[in-house]
Amino acid sequence: MADRMVCQRPMQPKQDKQTTFFEMAVQQRGGVNTVLETITREIDFTEAEKRVAATYRSGGRPACRAGLLLRVMILQHIYNLSDPQAQEQLQDRLSFQKFVQLGGNEAVPDETTICRFRQRLIDCDLHEQLLDMLNRQLEARGLFIKRTTLVDATIVESSRKRPSPQAATAGTAPDAQASYTFVRSRSFYGYKAHISSDAGHQLIRRALLTTANVCEGQVFQRITPMDTAAVYADKAYDTKANKTWLQERGMVNGILKKAARHIQLTADDLEENHEKSLVRRHIERVFAQMKQWQNYRRVRYLGLAKNQLELTLKVVAYNLKRMAKLLQWQPA
Repeated sequence: MADRMVCQRPMQPKQDKQTTFFEMAVQQRGGVNTVLETITREIDFTEAEKRVAATYRSGGRPACRAGLLLRVMILQHIYNLSDPQAQEQLQDRLSFQKFVQLGGNEAVPDETTICRFRQRLIDCDLHEQLLDMLNRQLEARGLFIKRTTLVDATIVESSRKRPSPQAATAGTAPDAQASYTFVRSRSFYGYKAHISSDAGHQLIRRALLTTANVCEGQVFQRITPMDTAAVYADKAYDTKANKTWLQERGMVNGILKKAARHIQLTADDLEENHEKSLVRRHIERVFAQMKQWQNYRRVRYLGLAKNQLELTLKVVAYNLKRMAKLLQWQPA
C-alpha cells in the first residue's frame, strides 16, 4: 500500500474575495505608497501567478498563495530586503500587506516559505520569462521607445570567497559556475549581467546573466531586441560578426569603433565615437540605479539559475519603479 502512495504537493488555497471589516479599517488607516499603488493599479500578475500555481498538485494542507509569494519576491527587490527582513516588514507595514494582497485571515509567510518559493519560480522558468510578461504590459501602455536600444554589461561578484584560480578553472570552487575575469588589469570573480534598454525612457528590455569570463560581444545578438532601429554599445561589442548581424537586419550600427594593432582610428573615427558615446552613456544610469539603489554589486546565491532569477527580479523591480515615475510625469 505504501509503495503505491504518491507524494503530493500542497494545494493552492483560494483567495477570499470578501472584504472583512478589519481589512476595510486597515485600508483606511494605511498611508499612501504611491509606487506600490501604481504597480497594483497598472500591472496584472495573473499570467505569472497561473504559471507558478500550476506547479502545485492538489491534495495536502493549504500553502501560501502563489500570487502572494510572487508579490513578496517583487517587494523584496523594490526595497532590497532579505528573506528575514521581508517577513519582518510584512508583519509591520500595512502598505506592504496591501501590496501583496495579504488577507485578514492569512498568516505572513515566513522566511523559509519565501526561500522555497524562489526555487519554484525557477522550476516554471519564470527566472527567464517574467521580464517579458511584464514588458508586454508596459509596451501596451506605450512606455517603450523602441527606436534606439542601448546595450552594456557589468561585473557582479560572487557571493563566496574568491577561490584559487586552479579551483575555479577545475569547477571545484564553492560557486562552480562563477569564473575569473580581468578588467583594467584587476581580477574579478563572479558573473556578468548583460542588459539592453531603450534610450528614451531607460526601461530595461532584456537581461541575461553569464559567468564572468564570457565576452560581451558574444552575447550581443541574444540581448538585442529585434524590433529596434538602432543599437549603441561600447567597444567591447565591436566585432565583425556583430556588425554584419546589424547590417543584415537594417539596424543602425552605433557600436564604438575599437582600435587594434593593425587598425588605427582616424580623427573622423574618434569624432564618431564621441557622438555615439553621448547616446550610449545613458545606460550607465541604469547600472548606477541597480548598484546604488538595489546594491547589486554582489550576487546573493550560488549558480546561474538562482542568480539569473535574482537579476530578473531586480530588473522587474527597476522597471516597475521606473514605470511609476514615468506615469507620474505624464499629464493627467
